[in-house]
Amino acid sequence: MHLLIPWARLRDHEDPVEVEFTYGNVGRKGKKLRRDLAKGDYVFFHGMVYGRKCISSYYVVDRVLPVRQAVSDPNIMAKYRNPHLGEVANWRPVRDEVVLFGDPILSRKLDVPLPFDRQLAKRLSLDIPFTRGKTETQCIGSATRSWRRLTNRDVRVLLQAIKKTEQRARVFSESLLSTDEVGQFVEKDLESLLASNPRLLGRSLQVTGRQFDTDVGRIDLLLEARAGGETVVELKLGRIGREAVSQLRRYMRWIRKTATGKNRGKRVRGIIVCEGVLPAFERELLRLRNIEVFRYGWRFGLRRLTAGRG
Repeated sequence: MHLLIPWARLRDHEDPVEVEFTYGNVGRKGKKLRRDLAKGDYVFFHGMVYGRKCISSYYVVDRVLPVRQAVSDPNIMAKYRNPHLGEVANWRPVRDEVVLFGDPILSRKLDVPLPFDRQLAKRLSLDIPFTRGKTETQCIGSATRSWRRLTNRDVRVLLQAIKKTEQRARVFSESLLSTDEVGQFVEKDLESLLASNPRLLGRSLQVTGRQFDTDVGRIDLLLEARAGGETVVELKLGRIGREAVSQLRRYMRWIRKTATGKNRGKRVRGIIVCEGVLPAFERELLRLRNIEVFRYGWRFGLRRLTAGRG
């Protein structure tokens, strides 16, 4: 059996924990995970990613364990941080509470989330009705609010779509984009561009983390200089104000506090990549310390039309 499961990002309860391929639930849903899933089955997770409904990850099931059993295993407790595991000292039994563990080799958090749009929905066996008066996202969201079962063919369709999307992933610094493509540009595209080309932000920088989880939020990109020291990068599609700087400073303080090894005591820099700065904030921006702002934009170009190309 394969499943399509929705998620919503909650501040105090990240689940699924996609970086470690775990997912927990209780009661009727927990019982269903334990009863119906077998090793090798697929579970696809979908939610809103940068304002678009997307498939964000998939797990190939390794095992589903009752929490009572999982918390008694010191190896599991040392490695995983799913909120359903919690702290052993504070754990209290909940009816049919389980944790699903994905195979760490076969499971994936997608670098390029797969848009869950009408075109993809029509290729699946979900029979989603698209009605007048509702947006595409509303129709899909309504039909997939509950867990949906997927067929073997659905799994093949999704895996092929993921592969095709990744093959089409554009390196924007080298590609000539159409007007429509520029309009479809999202933060994930900007993140992929900079992750592939960290030299755009500094010659000696290399990426050490993407969507890096901290106690104060999720860092878009974390970079390290060859000489040591870390750079925290926050991406914003629109124009920024004071709030974006406050957010970045929280991340920088957390990195300083948790720095170890060669980065302990080293300088932590911050970078904001954005469309521009709000006029009322421009003067304050010039006085920022240890924070730089990069503005992204587009170049005009021409390409000769040839046979077989649009």
